[in-house]
Amino acid sequence: MGHGRNWVRGAALAAALLLAAPAWAQEYLSGHEDLPLLAGLHQDPDSVTVFDTPQGRIVETFAQTPEPAQAVFAAYAEALPQMGWTRRSPSRYVRGAETLVFEVVGKGSPTVVRILLTSD
Repeated sequence: MGHGRNWVRGAALAAALLLAAPAWAQEYLSGHEDLPLLAGLHQDPDSVTVFDTPQGRIVETFAQTPEPAQAVFAAYAEALPQMGWTRRSPSRYVRGAETLVFEVVGKGSPTVVRILLTSD
């Protein structure tokens, strides 16, 4: 009977972990596959520009969301440190030789965000 109880506890723990997994883990920024799209951001696939130079790499894209800019910044402020990024300002993060910048473009709805990733 003890094994049955342990199995039920194990199954309940596994289900809880699956339910607690971030919903954003499924969709990532094109051009930088370990950067999730948060706060309901939807990337325009035609907006991705990637430059590979001897000095480093630049990935620029635009994404939009019905959420306000503050929600975008708050979502990334919570998630990016868990991925090794260090916050330098509400819209700028660094990780090793990489710099990530979020910039709200224009005003109004939807919120349009320019995402710029550079690496040395």
